[in-house]
Amino acid sequence: MKTGTYKQIKEEKNNGFISISLYSSNNEFVKHEYKSLVPNWKLYEDLKLKKISEEKFIMNFNHQLYSLNPNTVFEDLNSLVSGHEPILMTDGSKKKFCHRHLVAIWLESNLDINIEEYKIGKVLRKNGLMKKIVNPTLF
Repeated sequence: MKTGTYKQIKEEKNNGFISISLYSSNNEFVKHEYKSLVPNWKLYEDLKLKKISEEKFIMNFNHQLYSLNPNTVFEDLNSLVSGHEPILMTDGSKKKFCHRHLVAIWLESNLDINIEEYKIGKVLRKNGLMKKIVNPTLF
């Protein structure tokens, strides 16, 4: 399983793309949606309009996630893409806060799996942000 952004999709016909965004992607290659992993409209708007902090968003969105069964979610996502690797897509930036990182942390911690970022690979995720893991060199 991976996460990513719509902007990373060029002309790829990967049937594993699943939108977890509030609004439709308008990307012809994203054929699936999974709305249970989408923050509700009020929460999304309150963050966007800076009525709440990212910390408050995280607390409320995590409450939403914890009401779900991670095993069922994992099975549903895999079932949606029929044998392809699920790639959870949002319109968030690679460098800014995004709920897809909260979803990834939730799934990783509950299912003991690793979720990479599409076209980037392994990343460190914390508080809705990610940082690419860079392997140090000896020289």
